[in-house]
Amino acid sequence: MRRYGFRQVYQLVAALVVGVAFAPAPARAVPALDGEGTMSVAPDSVAYGAGAQSFTFTFTANVGDFAAGSQVTLTVPAGWPAPATAGTVGRVTVAPGTCTLSGSPPFAVTGPTILVDIASCLAGQSFTITYSGVTAPKPIGSPFTFAAQSDIGPGGVGLTSLVAGSPSVTVTPATLTVSASGLTPAGKTYDGTTAATLTIGSPTLVGVVGADVVSLDTTGAAGAFADRNVGAAKTVNISGLALTGADAANYVLTQPTRTAGITARPVTVTAVVDSKLYDGTASSAGVAVVSAATPLAAGDTTGSWVQIFDNRNAGTGKSLIPLGTVNDGNAGLNYAYTFTPVAGGAITRLPITVTAVSDTKVYDGTTSSAGVPVLSALTPLAPGDTEPAWTQSFDTNMVGTGKTLTPSGAVNDGNGGHNYAYTFAPDVTGAITPRAVTVEANDVSKGLGMPDPPLSYRVTAGSLATGDALTLARLAGEGVGMYPILVGSFPAAADYNLTFVGGFLTISPTVQFVSSGALDGWVLESSQGSNVGGAVDARAIVVRLGDDAANRQYKAVLSFDTSALPNNAVIQSAVLQLYSGVPVTGRNPFAVLGGLRLDIRQGTFGTKALTATDFQTPASLAGAGVINKTPVLGWYSGRLSAAGRGKINKAGITQLRVYFTKGDNGNRKADFISFNSGNATVNQPQLTITYALP
Repeated sequence: MRRYGFRQVYQLVAALVVGVAFAPAPARAVPALDGEGTMSVAPDSVAYGAGAQSFTFTFTANVGDFAAGSQVTLTVPAGWPAPATAGTVGRVTVAPGTCTLSGSPPFAVTGPTILVDIASCLAGQSFTITYSGVTAPKPIGSPFTFAAQSDIGPGGVGLTSLVAGSPSVTVTPATLTVSASGLTPAGKTYDGTTAATLTIGSPTLVGVVGADVVSLDTTGAAGAFADRNVGAAKTVNISGLALTGADAANYVLTQPTRTAGITARPVTVTAVVDSKLYDGTASSAGVAVVSAATPLAAGDTTGSWVQIFDNRNAGTGKSLIPLGTVNDGNAGLNYAYTFTPVAGGAITRLPITVTAVSDTKVYDGTTSSAGVPVLSALTPLAPGDTEPAWTQSFDTNMVGTGKTLTPSGAVNDGNGGHNYAYTFAPDVTGAITPRAVTVEANDVSKGLGMPDPPLSYRVTAGSLATGDALTLARLAGEGVGMYPILVGSFPAAADYNLTFVGGFLTISPTVQFVSSGALDGWVLESSQGSNVGGAVDARAIVVRLGDDAANRQYKAVLSFDTSALPNNAVIQSAVLQLYSGVPVTGRNPFAVLGGLRLDIRQGTFGTKALTATDFQTPASLAGAGVINKTPVLGWYSGRLSAAGRGKINKAGITQLRVYFTKGDNGNRKADFISFNSGNATVNQPQLTITYALP
């Protein structure tokens, strides 16, 4: 309620009753009522034993103004240090802030009360009182009220408690901790709980203020891991500790934490024997079993134990391997698993049926079929496996109908097809038809008294299957004439439609000439590369061809009296045969001196007798033939060319000069081959001539 002075009341009443206007009194601020204003403190809470603190009290004028002569007081509660104007404990300082204070200093301390004189403090303005160097008392009796009063100065009713209330400071109990020693938890094997076993030891309190009487009661101490899962250095929360002693109420205790480990719980899981039909996987329907000797912790469950075969392939005595984890809320990581496999598992081959298809082909000498067998839809393959290129074959390769076709093949299963039991269903409607072929015999001829040459044929239409062949035969007879060539045998005749065109074997007159020992022999080159004859030997029983140690070339001259040939004879072939019955001297000339050539002379190279000039005398035809380097029973043979046959002398002597195309190999060693000469008693050089008469 606002108070007014006598003069103000009189003026107001006169104006209202008489209606007379008075000049207003000079304006001044309306003073606050006693007990107005607010007082706050910071901090408003402090922990017991926190040491010297400083508290700042802020007084703020509100509603009205505090005129000169007003006063504000603050009384420190009992148990707190007495306020003082100097020193370090309970020292008081006042800052005018936005107010105007009276006096210097503008405050006084009387006992526990601080008095502040105000000259002017308008609504909304404030000043501060600082109370420093203070150690808070024990928290018993907290919160502690600092009584705040105010009056309005002269004419007021005196100090009155603030209508807004006095500030208070809460002293909270001091926090005690427990020493790091003692209360030691033991590690453990996972058991599904958080329980921890403590070794109490001698823990002590940390943070007791001064000589306070307080001690630690460990009677109800208990430990619990932060969670039940496996881990190293896990937090163990300790509870149940209490404070005792005369000053225990001044404190709160922080329950300590420690660390310890939880190790995985061993569990043994054993597979069970199982068997199944091959399905392309290693899965097993068996359920592995936890050993009774290694039970799970209470509350955990086995989850879905599974087991698999060691591989997916068919077989017996297979190993089954268990797998899985415990449902422990920790993805199974609270357990150390021993998975024990078991032998004796079996995967049976998967039955399938593959059926041949009908097929017809022309005889080709094989049992192959172009048909592709079909896998039965009732016996599908296991997932992931694929069909091979199924094949089928005829029962025989011979022509016929109603032939059996049998399928074959193996599934692509990564195991050579051995994961399947095959039923190969045949087809009995196959057919092989005859093969058409036209064969023509080749005409051949021979000399009278000579062995038959090989009979041959050519295929002029169609073809013979691989492995099939004809043998030919001729009409018997050895006289001069023409003999028809016929089919001798044809084992596969029933499989063919054969058209055969015959030929003829013609027997022509033949005469064999033996060289004259008195006229033949070898001639040695006079010097290396001279191509001029030197030494001769017409009496040796062998002729030499090659070179000697001086790199001189040997040549042989063979003399045949061919006057027995009819003048009108048409010479069809002329074959020279030389026999070697002694080892080669040095290296084989056929390997180092090239081919063995024939020159022919119609008549003699010089005189009939062998002379040195026979080495280089020009021939009627050089290179009239070549001697084959591969002997047959010691005989080397060579045919004269058609041009060479034309130089055979039908009226007298025909001479042949024989030599290697390369004169020497330059190794300064004798490298030659020896052939029987006409002076030998057996196997003399022979010239066999076959001819026909017009």
